[in-house]
Order: sequence, then C-alpha cells, then structure tokens
Amino acid sequence: MKAIVRMLLFIMISCKSQSPIYTFGDNNIPSNIPNNAYIKDTNNILNKFTGIWKYESNGKTFVINLQKIMVNFTNYYVDELNGYYKYINGTSTIVDTSNFPVNKSKITGRWFRHGNLNKVTLFFVDPERPRMSCEVDLTYSNTNGVEKLQWNLRLVGLPASRDPNMNPATDFRVPTNVELIKQ
Repeated sequence: MKAIVRMLLFIMISCKSQSPIYTFGDNNIPSNIPNNAYIKDTNNILNKFTGIWKYESNGKTFVINLQKIMVNFTNYYVDELNGYYKYINGTSTIVDTSNFPVNKSKITGRWFRHGNLNKVTLFFVDPERPRMSCEVDLTYSNTNGVEKLQWNLRLVGLPASRDPNMNPATDFRVPTNVELIKQ
C-alpha cells in the first residue's frame, strides 16, 4: 500500500506543470512575465563579469567583487550581478561594503547597453551617499589573456528631499573612471 501511495505522489509531482524558464538576453521574454518564471543566464553571459577586480595606482587601491546570483522579484526570478567594493587611499579605508549581506548589495544589475554583451550597466550605491542615484558601466575586454573591466561611474540623479535644510553629499568616494584587472 505504501508503495502505491509513493508512486501516486511521484506521478502527481511529476505531472505538475513547471514554471517557464526564459534565456537571459533573448527577445522571447514576454513583457508580462508569468508567476514563478525564471530568466536564467543559460548562456553564461554574466560569467565574464564575475570575480575579484582590482585597480592600483599611487597608493590607491580599488577592489570590486561581483557574483552572479538568482534574485527573487515579487513574482519571478532572474539572474543578475551583485557585489561589493572597497577603496583604500594609502593606509585609510575610504569605503568598504564587503560586510553587507548579498541582498543589500551595493553593486547590482544586469542591463546590457545597445546589445553589447561586453558592456553591462549596474546600479551603484554608496552607503554614505544614500540620496545619490548612480549607475556604473562595466566594459569587459580580454587582451592577450589579461581580463579587464573599464569602470565608468556616473550620477544619474538626486531624489528630492522632504527636508529643505538637507544638503546631500554629491561627491564620489570611489574612482569614477578606471581600468580594473581580474585577480
């Protein structure tokens, strides 16, 4: 009897419809994404951006660490890049977001500009500049086996404040245009 119950349970689970999986970067993703769908990086487009990347010059060190993770939006899932960064000037740490949990990532996203699969645009957050809305373009290149990312950070806006006396900090605490080398 137990064997029959197990077999019926297996058949019921097997017959249940699966959530749709869409290939990341394809044009076949509907504008109204079905519940529990997964926009998956099946072609590993994001993989070239993952890892530890470093810029060093004149006693300044800027390091970013990017990972590909599956993110749960309200009704569907999608692969994207998430990460953190650290900037040191001499012996002073200017900013270090490495202790933030993944779901509070300070670099996040997955948008390719103009179909260029070597250039991705991500959101960038400085924890001490919460009102600054920033994006960073990362352009991947591989020259003679040396993997590089061109980092281009820009301000895209400042949300209005309800406090008229609030003077938001709008200066960047990290480099805005540097070349990072994969470690």
